[in-house]
Amino acid sequence: MTFGLITEGPTDQVVLRHILARFFSPDIDIRPVQPNTDSTDEAEHLGGWSRVLGYCKSPDMLAALQVNDLVVVQIDTDVCEKYGVQKREGGLDISDDEIIEKTKAVIVENIGTDLFKEHSHKIIFAISHDSIECWLLPLYYTNNNRTKTFNCCDTLNQELRKRDFTIDCNNKRAKEYNKICKEIRNKTIIESISVHNNSFNQFIQKLATLTNIQT
Repeated sequence: MTFGLITEGPTDQVVLRHILARFFSPDIDIRPVQPNTDSTDEAEHLGGWSRVLGYCKSPDMLAALQVNDLVVVQIDTDVCEKYGVQKREGGLDISDDEIIEKTKAVIVENIGTDLFKEHSHKIIFAISHDSIECWLLPLYYTNNNRTKTFNCCDTLNQELRKRDFTIDCNNKRAKEYNKICKEIRNKTIIESISVHNNSFNQFIQKLATLTNIQT
């Protein structure tokens, strides 16, 4: 079983790699698609939400769907206004779930309705509300911080600092994320922490439907 990863950046791929490998098996084939961190061309290592949507809109998206059994599309919602999803409507904040659903709709629009309908069974959304660092908080917190959906990287560092380690929130490095994700040791841990973040839980619930993968 092959998973292609279309993500905002290399560190998001690190988190997803750890989750997928522990949820299923270390033997599954996980491939970086965008950014392509396997490439020797540094230009292909560039990330960001605009490159996620740009890839989805490009002919390369069809190629990714053809050569991979499943394709994970990850995007954060911290700056969702920039890609057309408003956090307030009629003077009121919209819910986290609404933001996630509207973000999915933007991704589908960029993929193209016809292509999405044809391959929707192969596409898995990993919409991280506000950022994927929020998914990691329950690994290190047992108090209310584990459910936070804002300033998650800084909050994570507050606990990591007690362990004489921090991550650079402005210049994220894959090596640092590999270190903090080592706490994702098995499927049981993933299931226990995902319930504290709705966007994470939605992703895990989708993975749970993939019964044709050996676990």
